[in-house]
Amino acid sequence: MEERPRSTQPSLRSIWTDYIWPFIGLPKYPGIGLILFTCFGSSLLVQLIWQNLPDEQLFFSKTSLIGYAFVTIVRLLLLLMTFVIVTEQFRIKDHHIWGRNPGLGAFFMSFLAGAPAMLISTSIHNLFIFLVLKMENPLPSQLYYYITSENSFQGRSLILIVTILLPVIVEELFFRGLFFSVIPDKWWLRIPIPALASTLFATNRLEFFSFLIIGLFASTVRYFTGNVLCSCLTRGGIVSTTILLENFLSALDPDSVQNAIDYSRTVLYSSIIALCVGIVMMLVIVKQLRFYRYLQKNEDIRCNTPEARPIPIPLWAHFRLDFFAGIVFIILCWIWS
Repeated sequence: MEERPRSTQPSLRSIWTDYIWPFIGLPKYPGIGLILFTCFGSSLLVQLIWQNLPDEQLFFSKTSLIGYAFVTIVRLLLLLMTFVIVTEQFRIKDHHIWGRNPGLGAFFMSFLAGAPAMLISTSIHNLFIFLVLKMENPLPSQLYYYITSENSFQGRSLILIVTILLPVIVEELFFRGLFFSVIPDKWWLRIPIPALASTLFATNRLEFFSFLIIGLFASTVRYFTGNVLCSCLTRGGIVSTTILLENFLSALDPDSVQNAIDYSRTVLYSSIIALCVGIVMMLVIVKQLRFYRYLQKNEDIRCNTPEARPIPIPLWAHFRLDFFAGIVFIILCWIWS
């Protein structure tokens, strides 16, 4: 008796198991989509609550320093909670998050990278305001901000913690640590993607381009040095340079100008000069940072260092349902901001 040929058509069960469930089910890998989904999903939730919460139900104003500190700490805590859950769930090793020791020279150059980052980002901020006013368009609104001034020690301490210390530590750990580690080890992916994600997380239309510059500098330093503390030092260098050059170049307060006529020409010319100087400094520092990357790669090839191997994540694991949901959350965050 002749045997009947078996059917080569896949069954419904195999289609569900092999194609549908891996796309919509629980993730097996810490892909980009999972990071975007959790990060911007929680950010959208906080944004909707903050925007629809009446001021009468709060003992502080949303535009006060306390209100700004409250919503900032909540957003950073959710970011930190996502960081802890993902790293523990998928057993991501510390050297993938923190990186390796690049040496004292790399740490010093990372701090110096904050100088051109400050010059370029501040110049872009000032020139963007001038361009918007020149076109007679209203300045973009800000979602999270405060308008009260604090001269007391407690107020200045709170500003230092909320606007500098906590964001630098938490955001760098998340975007240049966790997020950076799950991206394929290509410079054209690991530098712009975390920078763009951290900029979008800020949800600040007015500071979009200046925040993007800062993110690109921090991601570049993280990539070439291989250490997340170096990107933290870069942002520390930005703050230090801002303080040192406060009398020569400072970010223009958007409330101080109403139209292009009110815009100081001194601010305009100093911003253009600072932009040119910052670009030249950036090229010099990036060239030096590339040298540290070159040394690390040679050592990895010679010693076959296991810490140099990226997290093995299949390409399809990045583009699951959570990736597209994360993109939707990003769009909604910016539309409703």
